[in-house]
Amino acid sequence: MIRSRPGLSAAVTRMAFIGGLLTGCAAASGRVVDGVYVDAAKGIRVDLPRSGWQVTQSPGADLVLQHTGADTSMAVSASCPEQERGSLPALARHVFFGLRQVEWLRQEPIVLDGVAGLETVVRGSWEGAPIQVRSVVIRRKGCLYDLIFVAPPETFEARDADFDAFLAGWQFFSDKP
Repeated sequence: MIRSRPGLSAAVTRMAFIGGLLTGCAAASGRVVDGVYVDAAKGIRVDLPRSGWQVTQSPGADLVLQHTGADTSMAVSASCPEQERGSLPALARHVFFGLRQVEWLRQEPIVLDGVAGLETVVRGSWEGAPIQVRSVVIRRKGCLYDLIFVAPPETFEARDADFDAFLAGWQFFSDKP
């Protein structure tokens, strides 16, 4: 079992929701049915991880998943209509506001269900706790989507495959305006 360090769980949780707070605190409009999150208003559908993850809530995020055995979170925030303008690299930087001692590990294009986006991985500290963040920012048909994975650096790789599976199960509705 992974033991939580004081303050780290709160730091991971707060950081996981920062993308949602930056995209305008839009009200969550989706629902979970049989292990699938569907938000028709925002044109998304995603298979949820089956083991070790539970759905939680946070203001400003459409979907939040917390791992039951580690200080690890995933969050989705979608703003429709898109409230922030700018290039994907500029929008990706917004996700990391508040992090200290940021080390940029990787930034590269990604395609999610046929839509181009930008994936970024950084390491830093949040309220004094070390943290690693992987984000995917996508713009599609007037919406801005932030998908965020947050974990302590020492457990990041162990849970990163769960985020890969989450991304692989992501689908956009073709009928989204």
